[in-house]
Amino acid sequence: MRAIDLNAASRDLLGPCCSACSWWLTRPGVQAGPGVRGEWEREAEGEAGLFGRALLDGDAVIGWMHAAAPRLMPRARYLPAGPPSADAYLLTCAYFYDEEFLHGFRFLLQEVEAALKHRRVAALEAFGLRHIRDDDAFRGYLSDLNLFNPDVLEGGGFRRVQEKGEVARFRLDLAALVEAPRRSMAWERLEAPAGTAPV
Repeated sequence: MRAIDLNAASRDLLGPCCSACSWWLTRPGVQAGPGVRGEWEREAEGEAGLFGRALLDGDAVIGWMHAAAPRLMPRARYLPAGPPSADAYLLTCAYFYDEEFLHGFRFLLQEVEAALKHRRVAALEAFGLRHIRDDDAFRGYLSDLNLFNPDVLEGGGFRRVQEKGEVARFRLDLAALVEAPRRSMAWERLEAPAGTAPV
């Protein structure tokens, strides 16, 4: 498996559910105008060279994650436990064709963290549930809620920085991460689940 940056050259890897999504790009009650998504991608890419990363197994797309500076995500200012810290990037969402492929989710999350650390981003934050529901224990991202699994985030080194109602904001200080080889025999043997999408 390998991860690649999401940018203008690779955005065709995104499925229809994400390629036109503008939920994070608008305030509550405001409808996105035409071209908002494209403008956001160009601005995010212009700032960091990417607006997320995608995970591939050969020619098959396994999933992807989006991340960008909070100032580019107007919705984040209105979420419970927000707003995100000004020095952090915000992990907004993730999509996997197999929602319970946690090994792939964790692998791609580490790749996003490494890419942002390389770009000298101070921290990565994400919104998640305060407590995971039993039925969602093996899902890294809860697409029906637009929130992440708190157990997966905390298992990856994130810490809770604020809570309100059923929502918590989590933070990972990227400066504390130690760089290590990302390839290993274990990852080479890891197989993607059935149902991944060909490019």
